[in-house]
Amino acid sequence: MRPLKLVMTAFGPYANEETIDFTRLGDNRFFLITGPTGSGKTTILDAITFALYGTPSGDLRDNRSLRSDYATPDRKTEVRFTFRNRDRAYEVTRTPEQVLNKQRGEGTRTVPAGASLVEILPEGDRKVLGTSNSSVTRAVEQLLGFQARQFRQLMVLPQGEFRRFLVADSKERKTILETLFKTGQYSALEEALDARAKTLKKEYEECRQKYQLLLESAGTDNPAALKERIQEEKQQAKALEAQAAEAQKASAAALEALQQAQQLAHTFQRWQEGQKRKETLLQQAPAIQELQQKLQWLEEALKLHPIYDRTRKAKARLDAAEGLLARARETLKAAQETLRQQLASATETNTHALQEQMAQVREQLARMTAVSGETVRMAQALVPGKPCPVCGSPDHPHPATQTRQAQEELARKTQAMEAKIAQLNRKQKALEKAQTEADQAAGSCQTAEENLAAAQKAFEADREAYKTALEQSPFPDQHSFVAAHKALPSKPLWQEQVDRYRQQTDSLQGELKLLGAQLKDKTPPDLAPLQEAVRQTGSAAHTLATRTGALQETLRREEASLKQLEKLEKDLSRLQEAYGPIGLLASTAKGDNSRKLTFSSFVLQAVLDDVLETANLRLNKISQGRYSLYRSQDIVDARKEQGLGLEIMDAFTGQARAVTTLSGGEIFFTSLSLALGLSDVLESYAGGLHLDTILVDEGFGSLDPETLDSAISALLEIQKGGRLVGIISHVAELKERISAQLEIIPTNQGSTTRFRV
Repeated sequence: MRPLKLVMTAFGPYANEETIDFTRLGDNRFFLITGPTGSGKTTILDAITFALYGTPSGDLRDNRSLRSDYATPDRKTEVRFTFRNRDRAYEVTRTPEQVLNKQRGEGTRTVPAGASLVEILPEGDRKVLGTSNSSVTRAVEQLLGFQARQFRQLMVLPQGEFRRFLVADSKERKTILETLFKTGQYSALEEALDARAKTLKKEYEECRQKYQLLLESAGTDNPAALKERIQEEKQQAKALEAQAAEAQKASAAALEALQQAQQLAHTFQRWQEGQKRKETLLQQAPAIQELQQKLQWLEEALKLHPIYDRTRKAKARLDAAEGLLARARETLKAAQETLRQQLASATETNTHALQEQMAQVREQLARMTAVSGETVRMAQALVPGKPCPVCGSPDHPHPATQTRQAQEELARKTQAMEAKIAQLNRKQKALEKAQTEADQAAGSCQTAEENLAAAQKAFEADREAYKTALEQSPFPDQHSFVAAHKALPSKPLWQEQVDRYRQQTDSLQGELKLLGAQLKDKTPPDLAPLQEAVRQTGSAAHTLATRTGALQETLRREEASLKQLEKLEKDLSRLQEAYGPIGLLASTAKGDNSRKLTFSSFVLQAVLDDVLETANLRLNKISQGRYSLYRSQDIVDARKEQGLGLEIMDAFTGQARAVTTLSGGEIFFTSLSLALGLSDVLESYAGGLHLDTILVDEGFGSLDPETLDSAISALLEIQKGGRLVGIISHVAELKERISAQLEIIPTNQGSTTRFRV
């Protein structure tokens, strides 16, 4: 996994959207994340781990602490991480549960956590791989090959986390190695061998038991003895057949008596079976009584059902009335606003004044029209050179022209005023319509309020009635009644079970009564004396015939037994031959050996040995040859995980000791060597995981200068192989030695980042 881009919004100390473009590193494979304490260096690891797995990089932090204290209630906390894995690009986005302002109205809302994962295809399209927290986490685990705990121990190494593989117990270390190296197939092989061995052993034991039971049933020790006995019995049967043919009739009477006794024995058997059924029904009685009690509760629930249903419907009507009132108020508000606008428009012009002016103009126009008509008539009577009867002038250059012009001007003014009055009339109609709609909306609102009050009153009455009815019922509380009410659909089934039980009880009582009457003053017959009587009162022929038949039946049974015994002998031989190697392999693989070691543990030991061998190359160099890691060789209980413990060999003392005795700095570089060893071995194994990024958080400050130099050299070596190595540290020497740096800059408005390459 190689990081490409990390975008954090309102995350930790990063108040705004902060983008870290790892592609700016270019060819640099070794970089330092630096900044003051609390500026947000570890938050980068938290953001990567949270984006991939939904949890931060350390167990001491939880998702509730991820939201930035600088964030405003309108800004959503989000992490978007783009990375490359096995030549494919992916983008994962996560948001924690957080409290934000409502999108509409006042107040806040709790926004649940969310996640999405897409694959960025070469042509730019996006393929959705997950849209929920759980589906995205599962997809990431499949892509990367390990879970969050292993991710923190191998790739993102936060403070105090990656040492866990060093100090883990054998069981936890086994889980980690099985996950990383995909060794579950070896455990599956163990189980398959064990299952096959158990199957063969079970088949062999079942076959042996059948063989032994068949020998006991045949009354012999071996098939050869049974075969010899069969030959002897065949000769006896041949002799008896000749003697029994003469006396068959004499046995009829004795046989009839025997049959009657057998019928009586059968009647006694039926009576005993009836007693057993009676006992079974008695055992079922408590359950039936419980069902009857439940049915009584259901009857009580049915009594309360009408008022309960009425109360629920009243509540529904109340909710509907509240909704209608809200909509009516919205309609009234809109109508009042429209009315206000129409009123404002209507006040701009004095309609009454315009109408008075229009009346005056019309009156003036009428007078001028009358005068104009008379003037025209007089103008037509004018004769040039004769005086005008109006003005006395003998010249008439413009007869009646001025009057027509004034009339035309008045006509134009009249037309303009009529247009303005028409416009005012339209506004008046719009105002009247708005007033009507406002009045109607007010009426609707009042009606809705009245309906709501009525619905509220009805609901309160029904609820009080229901409460009273519930208190008067045998139900102790609302919960018990609701439980009984929900069980009403089961009433027919329960009633059917009770009725069927009663029918069975009544039927059995009748049958036992009848059988009791038949067996009154009678005792179970002893068939042996009657059989003896059949033989005594019969005839020797009958006796011989019986003996002959019995002997023939014995012969048939023994011949069948002999055939089965011969087949079982072959099956036993085959199963024993098959079980030998399988059983040996299974027991050895399950730990039944001198080392008390299972096959899967043996494989994991070999894997761990390879890891330790690689880790010790760096550990010896960092510790100047003092320390080496070794696998513990102690043999413990074979039922527990074993052989995966770790010890540290101290060359100064020549003694091995527990890794937990190391100092803080020693644990740091030992854990670092072990993590790098795991990374190397994972890449070298066929089908293993590829770890091409390692991010280490602090720990370098606990190292002396020589050890620090060795640790840095080890990290420089692994980045030469193409891995990206990032270090979070305050150590000044690291700032001088590592040119590529991601600098965290804290401000009073949140932190920001910048690459210095």
